[in-house]
Amino acid sequence: MKRKQNFGIAGIFILGFTFIVMSFASTTMAREQSLRLAANTVGSLMYAVGGGLSGVVEKNSSLRIEILPQGNVIAFPMFTTDECDLMLSATDEADMAYRGSAVYDRMTGGKGIDARMIMIGNPIQAGILVAANSGIKTAADLKGKRVTLDFGTHHALTLGAKASLIGLGLTEKDVIPVKTTGVPASMRLVLEGKADACFGSIGVPAFRELQAARGARYIGLDTDPTTWKEIKKVFHGYYPAKVKPSKVAVGVDKPMTLLGKNFSLIARPNLPDETAYTLTKTLWEHDKELAPYHPKLRGWKKKFYVSPLSPMPYHAGSIKFYKEAGVWTDAMQTHQEKLLSLKK
Repeated sequence: MKRKQNFGIAGIFILGFTFIVMSFASTTMAREQSLRLAANTVGSLMYAVGGGLSGVVEKNSSLRIEILPQGNVIAFPMFTTDECDLMLSATDEADMAYRGSAVYDRMTGGKGIDARMIMIGNPIQAGILVAANSGIKTAADLKGKRVTLDFGTHHALTLGAKASLIGLGLTEKDVIPVKTTGVPASMRLVLEGKADACFGSIGVPAFRELQAARGARYIGLDTDPTTWKEIKKVFHGYYPAKVKPSKVAVGVDKPMTLLGKNFSLIARPNLPDETAYTLTKTLWEHDKELAPYHPKLRGWKKKFYVSPLSPMPYHAGSIKFYKEAGVWTDAMQTHQEKLLSLKK
């Protein structure tokens, strides 16, 4: 004989209260766990890196990340509407966006876009790439050739391409500028013979297609300090990056110097502190798990996370973790306050 359960008024109240609390907690958790990360177009190096970061974060935390194939010019304004929570950006474009220069000057009336750094990521090396069977081997060979220089809304690529020309001792007048929409599209122009050279980073997945069809070759930059002073006028954070041939360095057929900068993981300023803390802590503790996702992620190491190279202030949630890890210094606090003062 089954015994009837009689919860009584108190029991019903407790059950009802418990249900409300669990429902509220579940809703709150779901909102905080579901994040959107803008990571450029499919086929780009940044999109591949974004997939690796999301994979490690989802494996080791309660956070879930949706990858958006959006370029920075489109994604940065999405921070202001909370349609986007995170973004991968090269440090040169992050600097332009925060300070409101170049294309972001027109977009924001010079005010710039408020955002917060989660961490500085892997170093990237970029330069001018040609088909190996094109006969172009030196900077001099590029004169009069068609080079992708205008990447539309991907303004950092435009800056990098122009800076690389300076590193080759050339100007825009020495080549025939070609417009494109992104790195995979610029590679396609070279592959199809509609352009002679394109700009992009080592590790771009699309470059393997060019390598397979026509071979690929980067043209190394000049190492003279005077040349690099001119390059740094384009963006102060560029630096000479030495590279050498390897299985993953498509297009590098000999030791050379290319344009160096860093990827960075950025958040909207009102991302909950707890979420930023969890994200930072997870990638700090599991950075060694990133490499299997993409060779470039071998360089996404915690030693880069906190850096005076950051073009924008760090998120409070990330700072909390960095202080616990003992890597947030007085010098970084001074750098933080200087960057925050730009928005006052």
